Amino acid sequence: MFFGVVAMAICSCSDSAPKTDERLVAAYVEMRVAEQAYGGESSESRTVRRDILQKYGYTREDFIKACDKVLDDEKRWISFQTAVAERIDSLLGIEKPKPVAKKDKK
Repeated sequence: MFFGVVAMAICSCSDSAPKTDERLVAAYVEMRVAEQAYGGESSESRTVRRDILQKYGYTREDFIKACDKVLDDEKRWISFQTAVAERIDSLLGIEKPKPVAKKDKK
């Protein structure tokens, strides 16, 4: 019985969404905004992107590795994209939707 409870606890924890790296989310959002504002290939765009990476403590290679790590894991990707959407919404002043209470089935 005890081992069954422990096994269930371990399994339920492994299905939870991985913790999202908020620093990566912030850097990713700023990088996308810069790309939209300055284009992808201009020298000004490259300068702004380099400054963003430096602001968040990334080298170009470290940022690419961190993004690849997220892309390679479906649960991490979903969690990351949710955090990105929430970050963009917060920058736009859009309130986070409040969850609707579920009705009990009788």
